[in-house]
Amino acid sequence: MEVKKSIFLIALLITAFLLSTILLLGDFLNNERKSNVEERMEIISDLNDIQTFSLLSDVYGNKLACLAFKSKLADWDKTLWNLGLKLEQYRVATEEFQKDPFYIEQKKKFNENELLYMAFLTKAKNECNLTQNIISFFYRKSELCKKCDDQSFVLTDVKRMLEDQVSIFSFDSDLNITSVQLLERYYEIDQYPCIVINEEKFCGIQDRNFILDKLGYTE
Repeated sequence: MEVKKSIFLIALLITAFLLSTILLLGDFLNNERKSNVEERMEIISDLNDIQTFSLLSDVYGNKLACLAFKSKLADWDKTLWNLGLKLEQYRVATEEFQKDPFYIEQKKKFNENELLYMAFLTKAKNECNLTQNIISFFYRKSELCKKCDDQSFVLTDVKRMLEDQVSIFSFDSDLNITSVQLLERYYEIDQYPCIVINEEKFCGIQDRNFILDKLGYTE
């Protein structure tokens, strides 16, 4: 019962975060309104699904909790990845956008919830015997880290190739988020860019072939 309760509690938090982020970004960016409405409805549907799954799991136990999570993993991963890309595209597009207090606050929240989702995914991976690959990417702004943007492009390429076979989480070290700083101390990150592939740390820029090899894939 303990596994089921913890999985569904965090799943609800993740879904609520995705919905709030879509709402706020849609209002702020004021574009692609039809797409934003569709995304909102999908997340609301997820909330209903989680409530249904939770009720079924009260009857059928932890095995169903793990099956339910697996069924939603690809959808959540895609939504989170697309939200991150949207924030990054607007960051690159305009310098003024980077200085906007709303953007900075939303990026902080996004990073905090990425960490929450990554912790949840790692927990579910261990307790539900998932085979999901997990990459954490720690970076700084381009003025302080000349290779960080290059590493970001490589990881985007890897994600495009492997799709839902890998979950990639990007953490902005310049935002001074306490939870991210704790994670950096845990992994003893002392230079940027730095990636952690399935709990194995590699600092300095890594090319696509190296990352694919560590993930167990060859071109």
